[in-house]
Amino acid sequence: MEESRTAEIMLSGRVDRRADGLLAEALELLLTDPQVGRIEIDTALVNFCDRGGLTVFIRAQRQAAHYGVPLRIVRAAPLLQHVLKSTGLSQLLTSA
Repeated sequence: MEESRTAEIMLSGRVDRRADGLLAEALELLLTDPQVGRIEIDTALVNFCDRGGLTVFIRAQRQAAHYGVPLRIVRAAPLLQHVLKSTGLSQLLTSA
């Protein structure tokens, strides 16, 4: 049996609706790799996230779930942590 691995996507700067296509494309490559068993999105360098950005993260999580691959946001910057907690998305997107 092959060992599954964690793949990491690093985001920086602004996460808004314009990031949707780029993240979806990156995820598609990872999700079709049979060795990828988990995806972490490192957001330590994200300095802006609006409602569109939250939608991007939710779509990414659903896309990964469709393939049966857990996806989580890790190392969220304080701004993003606050946004996730205040919208109730923290548990969905950051829990192990």
